[in-house]
Amino acid sequence: MTCKQNLKSLLLAVSATAFVAACTPEDETAPLGAESEVTISATIADSEADPNARTTNLVYGNFAISDVRMSIDNVKLILRAVSEESKKPTIVQLRTNSPQTLSLVKDGEVTVVPIGTAKAYNGVYGKLDFDLVKAQDVSEEDEMYGYSIIAKATWFDTPAIMYIDLEDKVEIMFNKGLEVDGAQDLLLTMYMDKFLEGVSPSLVSDGNGDGLVEVGPNNEDGNGEAYDAILANMENAMVLKNGEFKDK
Repeated sequence: MTCKQNLKSLLLAVSATAFVAACTPEDETAPLGAESEVTISATIADSEADPNARTTNLVYGNFAISDVRMSIDNVKLILRAVSEESKKPTIVQLRTNSPQTLSLVKDGEVTVVPIGTAKAYNGVYGKLDFDLVKAQDVSEEDEMYGYSIIAKATWFDTPAIMYIDLEDKVEIMFNKGLEVDGAQDLLLTMYMDKFLEGVSPSLVSDGNGDGLVEVGPNNEDGNGEAYDAILANMENAMVLKNGEFKDK
């Protein structure tokens, strides 16, 4: 082979190497594929009701609910790892470092409260995570301040209020994967019947006789057992509705 042919071969090899390098992703942050818009909102419902029906009956046993507020942060969807090369599942962050107080029921009316909208890589998601946090985005004079959930009701026609100051991560696993392939509107739903399940009349009283039934973390009115029962219900009271769920 002549020197001219050797030089030509060398130049071709260098050009091919440069082309391959230019087409190779520099890091793992390169786009994974198509994306779709995902919007998550929150509401309350009855676990036995038609999934597409809005809840209008707010009477659960001896409680007639008038207001429900919940404070959350760090809301994210977790993409299922799809191959051995996937070191970590993709996380779609809808809220972070921005606590939000959701008014799920106000003056006896059920509401649907937007949480956030984000772009999500198309694929099958395995769970939704969020943090229950003590409300800090309200004034210190607001009764919600320092609590993660407040529910107002009447109990046998006596005004009642339930406080929860729990700060914890909530993980909602999807028995079937949630497939994102196009715009999705999802509902984070609190089932009030599950939330109050097992809280019998015998567990609740106006212990100090001031005309207000209180159920809270400090054994208010002697209702500590009712408070513990409500905390035990939390895991089964939160679900994600709508979306396209797939067996994958």
